[in-house]
Amino acid sequence: MKISVLSPVHNEERHIEEMIDSVRAQSHRDWELLFVDDGSIDRTRELVCAATEADPRIRLVGHGDHGGTVRALNRAYAAATGQVVVLLAGDDVVPVDSLRHRVEAFVGVPETEPAVAFFKLRTFSANPRWDGMLLPRGGAASRSGGSITMTRPLADLVFPIDESLAKEDIWLGHAAEALASRVVELPHVVLHYRLHEGNSHQRAEPFAKMNESTRRRHQAYRALLESSRLDLPATSRRLLEQLWRAEESRYAGRTVRLLLGPDLPLVDRLALASMSDPLLYRIRSRYFKVFSGRRGR
Repeated sequence: MKISVLSPVHNEERHIEEMIDSVRAQSHRDWELLFVDDGSIDRTRELVCAATEADPRIRLVGHGDHGGTVRALNRAYAAATGQVVVLLAGDDVVPVDSLRHRVEAFVGVPETEPAVAFFKLRTFSANPRWDGMLLPRGGAASRSGGSITMTRPLADLVFPIDESLAKEDIWLGHAAEALASRVVELPHVVLHYRLHEGNSHQRAEPFAKMNESTRRRHQAYRALLESSRLDLPATSRRLLEQLWRAEESRYAGRTVRLLLGPDLPLVDRLALASMSDPLLYRIRSRYFKVFSGRRGR
């Protein structure tokens, strides 16, 4: 079973060779690694081109101006030929059996079935405050980016992603789970997620900046609800409506209303409340490792 690994990259010269090496070392050998260079101004494209010459399974399928991760990801998917689809950022790496675990999750699943598998990830960082976290905690699996694995029929439903969005993770996680006829959760760690100062979503940025960047990311809840293309079931729509109402309260700084209002699990309301007020956000940032991974997604 062939896996398409989609990788939109922008200025990743420091880490991209390590990422490529981790894919080439996979125990599952039937894969393609599809890069879209999203307007890099460093040596990223040069390094990708060198990798394509060394391994025909690696391809640069698009490049151009800096149009954003979502647009680049859609371009990568348009070129994909695999029966299974995963994402991988240019600064992350995959453990040696990552692709094998993903393929084995779909053993016995008909090729025509829209199915999704969710796994765990582990953080790594030069900052000990961020290093070595197994996410999410407990028995749950992650619904985030590179830990999501979709069969091609499901990916055809989820893509293209709304290109007005700042990031793809919320769209992918919720749409994939909502539209899949089969959902698999497994405890394998399939992604080593690098936390560093260059991440698109910073963990220690000032409150005002975090408030705006989180708002942009959470616009995905509304975009999913307003999409005329996605046939979301009623239960998924209700959850997204609750999350969007909670985001409205979070962004407005209505912490008490957020804690008492939306019909969401307490852990979700507490997580959102910790990003609704400067003092609570300082506490969250200081004890980032303590609080991370408790929402079970």
